[in-house]
Amino acid sequence: MKWAIEIQKTGLEKRNLSDLLFGLGFKLVEGIEYPALASPEIDTCSTAEAAFEKAKAVRDAFKGPTQIDPDFVLGSVIDYSTNPPRRHAFLELESCIITTAVGTPTISISPPKGLSSTELEQWKADHDERQYQAELERQRSKLEPAYLSLRASKVIKLLTVNKPTAETLYKIYELAEGHPNNRTNFHHQFDISQNQFNRFRDAVHNPSVTGDWARHAYHGKPRTSNPMTKCEAETFIREIATKWLQSFRRP
Repeated sequence: MKWAIEIQKTGLEKRNLSDLLFGLGFKLVEGIEYPALASPEIDTCSTAEAAFEKAKAVRDAFKGPTQIDPDFVLGSVIDYSTNPPRRHAFLELESCIITTAVGTPTISISPPKGLSSTELEQWKADHDERQYQAELERQRSKLEPAYLSLRASKVIKLLTVNKPTAETLYKIYELAEGHPNNRTNFHHQFDISQNQFNRFRDAVHNPSVTGDWARHAYHGKPRTSNPMTKCEAETFIREIATKWLQSFRRP
């Protein structure tokens, strides 16, 4: 290990942080004063500045639209090629970001009746582990795409919009598609039929279908006999976005 970048502050438990970093190709190690992240990719950096830039991409994935860890703060870059190791500190001015947290509903599950004290203890341990793995998967489903793709990060941010407009939904579609030239391949990859897409376009583009909610101002004849409703259009886009974000994940 040549470089390690300290994590000066985090709101995550050590196991959770370690598991999430591992999913991005990093490992959590002991730094000089704080836990630190390291990876073979960072070790290829020739300067502390370059190593810090790679760590900033990790931080942005944790703190950005995913809101996995809003408290994530990087510390010094440790140079292990010297003896003793040398720390490089970088000062950053961070703008104020106001975020809204949306609660995730939880369902309480009671243990089966008639368990012995030993069985009950084991049931609780198994239940807690299942809960942890479920939450870890929810975190990774956003964190990994956001780290790997700026477009994915933008999609994740737009998916948090309350009461999305037609423009918001179509922007999500365009970010996932990448470019109209890619439309045929994109539709084939995510099993989108031409009729589905036309029904979606009727909803988001045509005020004859969805009134002032539509992106366009001019009225025209719908392309289909059964355009999507606003609710159907939102569901359609969320399903596509979920599949597209999943495509960034490692096997």
